[in-house]
Amino acid sequence: MVTHMQSPSTAIIDKPASVESALESIGLSKRKILDIASAACFARAEYLPNIDPVNYPGVRAYQEGTRQIRLATLPDGWKNSKFNNIELVLNTKLGLMLGFQNVDIACSSKDPQAISARGEATKQLVSLPYQKSLFSDDPPKMEGSPEGAFPVVWFICVAAFDDRLQVEVSRPKPFDGDQFSGFYERIFVADEALELEYRSEDESVDEGGEEPEVIVTKKNNGPA
Repeated sequence: MVTHMQSPSTAIIDKPASVESALESIGLSKRKILDIASAACFARAEYLPNIDPVNYPGVRAYQEGTRQIRLATLPDGWKNSKFNNIELVLNTKLGLMLGFQNVDIACSSKDPQAISARGEATKQLVSLPYQKSLFSDDPPKMEGSPEGAFPVVWFICVAAFDDRLQVEVSRPKPFDGDQFSGFYERIFVADEALELEYRSEDESVDEGGEEPEVIVTKKNNGPA
């Protein structure tokens, strides 16, 4: 997997007070994002080596992440949404969509990359809000979408590896190929230690909700 260095045009939001404010501006909170990311991470930890399918960890993380996004946002007036089988939530008032993404790294100087290759559906989803501005000299701004415009798309990007959980909420730029290629904004939510250990598995699956390449087992804290 090619890792992309962060674009100099990316807006990085990483100071605690600024993070809370930025999340509030898109209808979220740090507590909600941490709950979503933690649930996805621990769903990975249910994996039973040599019993479960190799794609189980990524699939479970994606499923639990999507479930927790909806549990956290639907009571606040968000709506379930789907774009070409990509599961999302929609905030019509703010003019934005939100989805879950397993990534290789987050809260880093390097851009997060999806664990599994992104297909045409994701490329189209990400590009639609900006089609009118792609040929303009003015970068698109994060504002409420005009009535009838396609919502701006954000992803909760969760990376779980070794003994750390990293999570950011980021707005990708339109891209070619099968990976994200830059972000307009990245909100660094957390980079913290976990009592888990991981080992990589060189397996990949195509799009359609199956996003797994990491096998997770609970750390053995010693004999009972």
